[in-house]
Amino acid sequence: MRLACNVEVLNRMLPTMNIKNKSKAAHTQLSIGKKPGSEDGNLFLMMCTAKDRNGAKFMIKDNIEQVFARFISEGKATIRVKEPPQDITISKADSLQLKNFLSVLKIGAQGKSLDNVTLSRLAPASSKNVEKPKTRLIINSRKEYPLTTNFPSRLEFLQVSQCRLKKVDSRILKLYQLTELNLSDNVLEILPEEFSNVPNLSSLTLAQNNLKAISPKFCMQSTLQNNLRFLDIGNNQLEILPLQICELNCLVTLKIDNNQLKCLPPTIGRLKCLKFFSATGNQIETLPASMTQLALETIDLYGNPFQQDIQNNLPDRFPDITLMECCARSIRKHRVRYTEEDLHTHLCRYLDSARLCWCGGYCFRCSVNFTTNLSLSRIAHTVSAVDQLGRTEVPMMSFLCSPKCLTRFQKNPYAYWKK
Repeated sequence: MRLACNVEVLNRMLPTMNIKNKSKAAHTQLSIGKKPGSEDGNLFLMMCTAKDRNGAKFMIKDNIEQVFARFISEGKATIRVKEPPQDITISKADSLQLKNFLSVLKIGAQGKSLDNVTLSRLAPASSKNVEKPKTRLIINSRKEYPLTTNFPSRLEFLQVSQCRLKKVDSRILKLYQLTELNLSDNVLEILPEEFSNVPNLSSLTLAQNNLKAISPKFCMQSTLQNNLRFLDIGNNQLEILPLQICELNCLVTLKIDNNQLKCLPPTIGRLKCLKFFSATGNQIETLPASMTQLALETIDLYGNPFQQDIQNNLPDRFPDITLMECCARSIRKHRVRYTEEDLHTHLCRYLDSARLCWCGGYCFRCSVNFTTNLSLSRIAHTVSAVDQLGRTEVPMMSFLCSPKCLTRFQKNPYAYWKK
């Protein structure tokens, strides 16, 4: 039985002699087995590294003082050996393999029979088994793309460009340790809705593809909502962003340049962590009022056909609210999840069309709208001009959900969003 992992060996006697342990974690192959040609039946734990391929051996029976496995689900554990007095600290191991490995180790330490377990032959490790696993891979042509072999399982950074991928390879979605994925410059048309097997993904680049739409389910995955910090979907064919993209709670950078977007999600102000926003070269005419909730470092909206003649005409009469409006507002307020399996498609589309009132609440058709100017310097430290004339003011579409909001807005149009 073998286990590939990182190992750091700590000698417990060194601190008593005021000597610091200078060992560092190294990629290691751990094995449980018997010495070749041995007839005494003793089991050993063998530890092979790139510097010591012959390996160091530790007797198992009555020599394992304790196994610390509190963080086994994270691929971490510590084996405390009696002689020599050392702690073998394991990290970056496959959690399932580590669990099985430690189970066999405990049985061997108790002197119980392991006849039903396939044990390893304690021989020097090959260079392939002790080399540090590959964590970065860049593929820039179809010739380099692996068709008959798998991607290295320990990848943390993967770039696949100019390979004319039409869909995301399912093998990529199984790279458990992946944190950065770059699939730019392909021909992707759809995105997979399942990223649960990539729990640490923090950066996703999908620029220069053929994406025409993003599924709301793609944005509702807890994996992306809790970890994704960088998203680049520029240079595609997107005409609309789903409202659910505003549920990516940890997003810091959002790039949506050079698409065909005519508007931004009305709830974009919910992206509280957003600091860098770019939406150049789209068809955006007005910004949603919730933009004033953002505190950005930089914003770039150059090349959008923003309206220039602003007419701010507030209505005298407010539309009567309907029962459907009340129900929809409550669903959006309490963030109740819904799918087309739960509701009729027409109702799902209605809920997706939610607008954000100046007060921060949701509203739909029973509301009034008006347009006003927004100085981009009010929401960002560094502002790029939106046209060749150097303008930094853009029109902003705002909504009011009730007569009370209308009255409060008329008294102080700038105080509401500051709450």
